[in-house]
Amino acid sequence: MAISKKVREQMNDSSWIRRMFEEGIKLRMIHGPENVFDLSLGNPLLEPPAEFKEALKRIANDESPGVHRYNPTPPKPQHPTPHPQNHTHHTPPH
Repeated sequence: MAISKKVREQMNDSSWIRRMFEEGIKLRMIHGPENVFDLSLGNPLLEPPAEFKEALKRIANDESPGVHRYNPTPPKPQHPTPHPQNHTHHTPPH
């Protein structure tokens, strides 16, 4: 069965992620779970600091009109401005 190049790449990427998890398990067995910190893929093992929790509460309790509405991503320009370093400047002939 034929699969697209993009799907094949995604399958390879997912196996890389799986290998990371397996490596974490192996490291915990070797060094002990208290010595291995899995901070990958949103899996923090540490509790957030008090300052973060206070900021989160303050933001969640903000009742300003519209503050918690979904904000759509601004549209991308159809023709983005090229970076100046990508330009070569030619002097017209005299």
